[in-house]
Amino acid sequence: MKTRNLILIIGVGMLALVAFPQVSSAQQWNDFGGPANYSLVAGFPYGEGGPAYVAQESVLIRGQNEEACSIVCEDDGCEGDCCESCSCCVCRCAPKWRFFGDFLYLRPRSAEINYAVPFNGPVVPPNDVPIQVGRIATVDPDYTPAFRVGFDRAISDCASLGATYTQLDSSTSDSISVDAPIVLRSMVIHPSTQNAGTDWLSAQASYDIRYKLVDLDYRRIFACGDLYSASYLIGARYGRLEQEFRSTFTEIGTETINSSVDFDGGGIRGGLEGERHARCSGFLVYGKSTASFLAGDFRARYFQGNSFDPEIVNTSWKAGRIVSMLDLELGIGWASPSGCIRFTGGYMVSAWYNTVKTADFIGAVQTNDFTGLNDTLTFDGLVARAEIRF
Repeated sequence: MKTRNLILIIGVGMLALVAFPQVSSAQQWNDFGGPANYSLVAGFPYGEGGPAYVAQESVLIRGQNEEACSIVCEDDGCEGDCCESCSCCVCRCAPKWRFFGDFLYLRPRSAEINYAVPFNGPVVPPNDVPIQVGRIATVDPDYTPAFRVGFDRAISDCASLGATYTQLDSSTSDSISVDAPIVLRSMVIHPSTQNAGTDWLSAQASYDIRYKLVDLDYRRIFACGDLYSASYLIGARYGRLEQEFRSTFTEIGTETINSSVDFDGGGIRGGLEGERHARCSGFLVYGKSTASFLAGDFRARYFQGNSFDPEIVNTSWKAGRIVSMLDLELGIGWASPSGCIRFTGGYMVSAWYNTVKTADFIGAVQTNDFTGLNDTLTFDGLVARAEIRF
């Protein structure tokens, strides 16, 4: 419900910004401190002396009134072919450097592990399924802080090269205890071991999900106007995903079941970005969508031991995968009159396809069937960015 409300708010904000009225030419000064017959162009809100102010008639029909646009370009030190049209002028006079830092608040989804179930009385074969009498003990990751930092550098009129680093460290834990005659049955223990039918009075588990991403991108503006710009990007991505599960079951003795699943891979990346500015207020809406394809290996391990036998099960597995990643981000923001400072915030979703999850690997060990280990792991949540351009 919270996610649905957030998407609705973002959608209403986008419609409101698109519907902002133009500033009347009878107004002597607009909100950016410039004359009323000047307006924001191509989504780059510069202050007085920058390319944000171009004669009004030159932005209503793109490419018209080139003389006025040339004057603005020359004031900013841009010369030559750049000043042949207003849109080209804005691309050329855009900031050369851009640095940004993001605060992310994300939750891994479809990642939970059920590790114990409480039941009452013995389980009699052949129906070896306990009758549940309490909550299923689960470790399910919640929202956790993460971060993303990066920069890019303009290399031509409308193109730039950039790098981005993203990191998430999610950790969750859970515990459960019961009193006899209620007992706990492990849902992660190997069914063929001597202690598979043993019941417990207490159990605890922890689950960590971590990932690191490194992106190198070439970005180019392919369309722009007085209040909007659109870019495409192509590049490369390296990704590392770590999943680590630990559990302990206690009665007279102690049983330990641990599992880990790791992935390392790299590949190509591409996407689209766009933003739409409100006239003369600094507010904007933006959207980003990228797809990445990472070729690499999954490495998984399962271990079981107890107080009397330190190593009962110890097995590992490795297989190659191409992990497809789809990222989507929508939000709103504000840019200062000079264009040097920007703040944006929104909602993002990241889906990792063809992924091996810990719960699936534990199930494969229990059934001795390692085919079909490919599922989807998703992350979603809020993102807030602070950005400096010069």
